[in-house]
Amino acid sequence: MVTLPRGSPYPQDIERVFDAIDDGPLLARLNDYRWTGRKGYTPAAMWRAVLLKYLLRLRHTRDLIAQLRASPQLRLLCGFRDAVPSESTFSRFLARLAQHHDLVEQALISVINHICEALAQLKDDGLIPPNAPQPGRMVAIDSTDIQAYGSPRRETPADPDARWGHRTPKSGSSVAADELFYGYKLHATCDAYYGFPLSWEILPANANDSPRLPPLMDQLAANFPDRPARYLMADRGYDAMSNYRYLDDRRILAVIHIRNTDKTGLYSTKGRPFCIGKQEMEYVRTDRGKGHLFRCPEGGCELLNLSPWLGRRCPQEHYETWQGDLLRRVGRLPRAGRRWRKLYRRRGSVERMFSSLKRSRLLIDHTCLNIRRVRAHAGLSLLTYAGSMLARLRAGDYQGMRDMSVDWTTPAAWVARAA
Repeated sequence: MVTLPRGSPYPQDIERVFDAIDDGPLLARLNDYRWTGRKGYTPAAMWRAVLLKYLLRLRHTRDLIAQLRASPQLRLLCGFRDAVPSESTFSRFLARLAQHHDLVEQALISVINHICEALAQLKDDGLIPPNAPQPGRMVAIDSTDIQAYGSPRRETPADPDARWGHRTPKSGSSVAADELFYGYKLHATCDAYYGFPLSWEILPANANDSPRLPPLMDQLAANFPDRPARYLMADRGYDAMSNYRYLDDRRILAVIHIRNTDKTGLYSTKGRPFCIGKQEMEYVRTDRGKGHLFRCPEGGCELLNLSPWLGRRCPQEHYETWQGDLLRRVGRLPRAGRRWRKLYRRRGSVERMFSSLKRSRLLIDHTCLNIRRVRAHAGLSLLTYAGSMLARLRAGDYQGMRDMSVDWTTPAAWVARAA
């Protein structure tokens, strides 16, 4: 931790984020390189400067250098004296970080564990509603696009790992279907109630979403074995029978939007069976050993031109189990129930996380030209996002834990005050 003079004008939020990140193993590994060349700048100072770049949303390294040169307080906060590293020095350091992205991910896992501990403490102190779920219990999954920095129109693409893929058009776009983009996708899960990341991976843009559900959930279980997931919320891109079986085998209730692929006409997309009169039956309750109970709509429906023994109205009640394909169509957690709809509304938390990463933590503003660099960049974006949440929680600001702004004044004001 950097000790600053009492009463000095410095951005407190940035210091809190630095203190929130457990970077000991990473710095220990980076310090090993100091025996192979000139002393130069300390790895701790370079590391804080890189984190500062994401916290202040500075896309280019030259902008970071300009901020450090203009502000003695920022230099002191990072651990520099008067001199500031050059662009080439930062480039070499970032290349080294990309070689150790596993240690960056280890630091991120540590921050998330501290977030869970801070939430538990705030709940004990009565600052969080007592009915709030345990962290990691409700999980949302999705992917988001990361445009490649290199152009695909060159004869030899500058980014050899990027691929063409599909993404949802931005709001206000006149394009109705998915649009093409060139780059990568961040596939991630997050806590659907609190909004912090749980597992993640970077893949070329042509990787489909649905097959990524099992690896991400396996990663989540490995990262946080003491925090088993109970519910998984996802959009229809993850609607595959293999995913339902995978989740059911692990006793995770699937809350996944379904595609309309039923050729028999027996069930609606809301998981309700149709009665003989072709009306959706109403969900009543779930009975152990019997399944989900459905009942015809009030008043029933007239049966015309049918055999006499069927009567003139639908049967009164009908049980549906979740065996076989009905695990997807009806669901172990009944798709037609109010609880399912309430849980599915939580799926938007992962989209809000992606939006905040793009807007406040440089997720789509990068200059990386291969998947290893993009993976390191996404890891730093996620790390500073989670570190900011932990800093807010440790300051007792539960309501503002998703606020990614940092408390800092302009470098010109610092220089004037220092003078």
